Amino acid sequence: MNSSERNHRMNRIIFPLFGLMILLAGNGCLSQTQTVPPERTFRNFSGVCHGNASLPELWPMALGWDRMDLSWHTLQSERGGKWNIEALKKFGNRILAMQTRGAKVLPILDYGSGWTTENIPDQEFDFCGRQYSITRRADGDFSLRVFNRQKINGIERQILVNATPITARRMSQRFVQDDQVEEWKAFVRKAVSFLRKEPYSVEYFQIWNEAHPSSSFWYGDMDTYMRNVHLPAAEVIHELGGKVVYGGWICGAPLRELVNLLDRHDAWSSVDVIDIHYFPLAGMEYLRRAMAERGQEKKGIWQTELGFSSDPNYIGNLYPRILYWALANGWNWADQYKVFYFAYSSPDDPKAYGFGRSLILGKRQNLSGKSLETLAELLNGAPLESYAPVKSTPKLKFELNELASSLESFRVGNRIITAAHLLPNNHAKIFVDWNGDQDTIHLDYELPVLRLEFPEIAPDCIAKIERVSMYGSRMDLTERLEAGDGTAVNVPIREPDRSEFRFTDMPEDFLPQVFYTVITLKTAGGR
Repeated sequence: MNSSERNHRMNRIIFPLFGLMILLAGNGCLSQTQTVPPERTFRNFSGVCHGNASLPELWPMALGWDRMDLSWHTLQSERGGKWNIEALKKFGNRILAMQTRGAKVLPILDYGSGWTTENIPDQEFDFCGRQYSITRRADGDFSLRVFNRQKINGIERQILVNATPITARRMSQRFVQDDQVEEWKAFVRKAVSFLRKEPYSVEYFQIWNEAHPSSSFWYGDMDTYMRNVHLPAAEVIHELGGKVVYGGWICGAPLRELVNLLDRHDAWSSVDVIDIHYFPLAGMEYLRRAMAERGQEKKGIWQTELGFSSDPNYIGNLYPRILYWALANGWNWADQYKVFYFAYSSPDDPKAYGFGRSLILGKRQNLSGKSLETLAELLNGAPLESYAPVKSTPKLKFELNELASSLESFRVGNRIITAAHLLPNNHAKIFVDWNGDQDTIHLDYELPVLRLEFPEIAPDCIAKIERVSMYGSRMDLTERLEAGDGTAVNVPIREPDRSEFRFTDMPEDFLPQVFYTVITLKTAGGR
């Protein structure tokens, strides 16, 4: 064997088809029999924030959920005043509009009344290793100051790290006083009672958004938040038959503080889903382990905000990893694991908030939108299951760390889809197989002779083999299937000419870090 042949053989990915948990028909092709939970689908996993039902993009195949705010001060503008039922009906109409797109809605019950700030007390408290001071100014507004404690020459000092002015109105909307708890509960009851009924039939409700003294969405200590906001609202939601989603823990605060907070208030029973924002996949794994230690495995783990990224590789690099992790960790009910991309759309204006970071830019798909559509097209059509027996040389395996190369494979009906993540070595823009001597990496799919208890799967059981880019361009590789010794098909995945990966407005220096391969197998009937 010459060096070229040796390198060709080393750079391959092997699919031992006897590893599939399926029934084999007499001709060795794939049976359609499956026992996968039918709710385990891509659209049950994928949601968005602030969707727009008037646009057709990405509904319902790539997006099955939408998340939107329902604010207390919108429904009750004056203390003791009448409820704004028209605003509640308008929110319900938005839910109905999303239902026409095949999507469910997660309402966020949030933000205080804004009635008065007269009795808001000055506050000083410690949290996450910092000291917070909230004081009223002479003009009636407030100041938030944040300090770190440091020892200098053996003397402990407070070092000011941040000072932020807060308007009185914003302060009142981001804090619920002791004497407003019953009125907060009345708002939750009004909203949930209305939305639980048909035709809305909302099941899940998120309490507040990113409550944390550093988030600008809550100005106070977290114990007050639990006593005055979370626990009272959770009690009402559960009483009315709804389910509670924790209000989104911010990525700037350690997850251990969230776990400690729930422990301290014995609040695990108050939630059905723990929600975090903008964390890497490792954050979801941290929560899974913490919940397992506390006997809370049957609760969901969601990220109701992630994304807001201009990185063309973002969706392709993260979503397949989270999906594979979810399948490996007992995804056996529809709402156990979800991610919501922030946000659905932004104006096609470089000066607009979120320009280039949303799924839709104006009325067309942005980079992340097209990437999400491609992944959804590949993984829809049947319930999802992981496909573990995949090996590669150079060796790739599933990695939690998004900065590491990785490999995930899925079975969807009669298709086997592999996501291969090839990240540049040490952040350099080169992709090298260090086990060989070439810059271009190739993969081979091999169909080996099976063990004696299985019939041999003949090469003609493969209906099609394709390589697919993150943005949907396809290369048909079926004709490369080789019969005989090894029955291998060579799949080149890095070529000097990357023009096939181009998409609208893609950066000129863009290097794709993810690609997909799809093997479509013939079913028992030979199709």
